[in-house]
Amino acid sequence: MRNGFQRLKTRALVCIGLLVTAYGTGSHGQVVAQADADAAIRHAKTFTVSQHDGYQVVDLKASIVSWGAGAKGPEQRARVVLVPRGKPAPALTGDLDDASVIEVPVQRIAVNLAAFEAMLTALGVDERLVAVDGRRSYNDEIRERVFAGELAQIGYGWHSPPTLDALLGAKPELLLMSMGDLSHTAQMERIRSLGVPVIPLFIESEPHYMGRMEYIRLVGLLTGRDKQAREFVAMVERNVESLKTAAAAQPTKDVISAWYSGSGRWMATVRNSGAALLRDANARNLLQEPDDPLRDEIQKLGTEQMILRGRDADCAILRDSHSQPFRDQKTLEQFRAYREGCVFGALGMIKADVDAYDFYERAVIRPDLVLGDLVRMLHSELRQDEPFRYIQPEEIASE
Repeated sequence: MRNGFQRLKTRALVCIGLLVTAYGTGSHGQVVAQADADAAIRHAKTFTVSQHDGYQVVDLKASIVSWGAGAKGPEQRARVVLVPRGKPAPALTGDLDDASVIEVPVQRIAVNLAAFEAMLTALGVDERLVAVDGRRSYNDEIRERVFAGELAQIGYGWHSPPTLDALLGAKPELLLMSMGDLSHTAQMERIRSLGVPVIPLFIESEPHYMGRMEYIRLVGLLTGRDKQAREFVAMVERNVESLKTAAAAQPTKDVISAWYSGSGRWMATVRNSGAALLRDANARNLLQEPDDPLRDEIQKLGTEQMILRGRDADCAILRDSHSQPFRDQKTLEQFRAYREGCVFGALGMIKADVDAYDFYERAVIRPDLVLGDLVRMLHSELRQDEPFRYIQPEEIASE
């Protein structure tokens, strides 16, 4: 599965001129105690939120992790101050010296990653979008707005930096920017110099799927929908715990997850977020490597290694929307999962006519739905009448 349940060519995690040397209250005032436990950020590792008298401080930190490889360069840190619209901002001195100020709730938003569209939609504020990555949204209403010219197209974050003319023409109050490559840094700085505030959301650096989902809390704070975002997170938490409990009561199954990239190479899910989903479905990942936030969750394996390590898997996920065809019947027959008919693919929730894949949109914030597919894939006793959504039975031999 590409990038172990979430695709981007590169995780370019970059400082936007908000470099700080330490987190804490520093000189910008005392941190106000959280009003309740639900306000805490519990899963995300790449951002924190601290409450202050009249404003909030969001700290983001991450390392550059290349697709299929490891971290490059030092950890990057960014700091943003969220101030209620119409209220005075704190003095940008001391620890806030290089911080950006964002007035909230933000009313005009540009994004360059479809997962951010899904967050805004889940919070009921997708009408605030003024620019998106392109025409491939799984959301019919958003896609129709793009075709109608109501939403600007600024380019896909995993491919290129935002297109300046289109972005500036949309007049956003804020750009939520995903970085596809470190070279996009200069364009981001240029955008900021032209008066468009930018926040990099380091969602691809989250080592666990629940951390990625929890980015909806940050979007909630930016849009004045934190209550709804908390409720959303709590719903996903309940569903995940229920699925984990049900799966834990079943026998542990062996599994592999990899997609064929051509030339005898497979992109295998071995660690971090994608591997965590498999573990929580009560699966033993035969391709497992130690979790490491400084390494990508996928790793290249040759066909011989795939056979050696994965031949005895009870079930296998062997395709996604980016897989190259693999028709070597002799090789496939060496996998127990293939012989016994437990081969699946991440090929559900696709609108092929418009090249749209909900797996890279809503599934990012609904990992409970993906986990449910994995649980039912591995434990047939739990299938009942629940349909497969994102991970579906696959007939490789029919290719």
